[in-house]
Amino acid sequence: MSAWSKLLLNKPVLVCAIPIRRLTFQYLPASCEAVELRLDYLDNMELSPTLRRFIEDYVSHYPTIITIRERDEGGNRPVDPDIKYKILELSKDVGALIDIEASLLAKDPNTYGSLAEGSIVSRHVFNKGVNSYKLALNDIELAKRHGALVYKIFTVNDDEIMDLLNLMGKVGIHMAVIPRNPIYRATSIIMGSSLTYCSVKGKTGPGQLNIGMCSKIKLLRKSLSMFSTE
Repeated sequence: MSAWSKLLLNKPVLVCAIPIRRLTFQYLPASCEAVELRLDYLDNMELSPTLRRFIEDYVSHYPTIITIRERDEGGNRPVDPDIKYKILELSKDVGALIDIEASLLAKDPNTYGSLAEGSIVSRHVFNKGVNSYKLALNDIELAKRHGALVYKIFTVNDDEIMDLLNLMGKVGIHMAVIPRNPIYRATSIIMGSSLTYCSVKGKTGPGQLNIGMCSKIKLLRKSLSMFSTE
């Protein structure tokens, strides 16, 4: 069993999301169970020995997720696709868990299929006119077909959150539901979303709760589980 598979036995994993603007290692609060490095915040993102050492440093200290988000899925700036691929490939080689957008995987499975294996396949829905639930059903099959470890969906559609949460544990893959609405985000922690992204020094997404609040809600989930009849 991989380190991440073991970590996911204690859902949700509290991931401290950090917008990376400089390649400087920082220790995290003790409540952080993993870290996400959002590299799309870098001014000049390029594959370099300095970036490699930076990623390796985090991997040696924390379970680490590397994310380079596309602009249309909430990324901070345009990303060169060749550089993105090379950095994700490097990150996976040094032991990080990488995040690949479902739209990118569906569009170019020959390029991203091998990277998707054992990784996170993600979807970000910012348009309330989009049916997040139907997208998720298709994405889940895509993620499973490529051997992904986790399927993650962020959505602004509050009316679909409970349907998405009810998919967890029924689809044959770890699933993380990330609502924009902070109240529903707390609900997703209590219901056992595989991953929960929490802020430490600046939010990387709308609705993000700080790590202190995430930790308290997870403790509440643990207390409530003592009264479960299942």
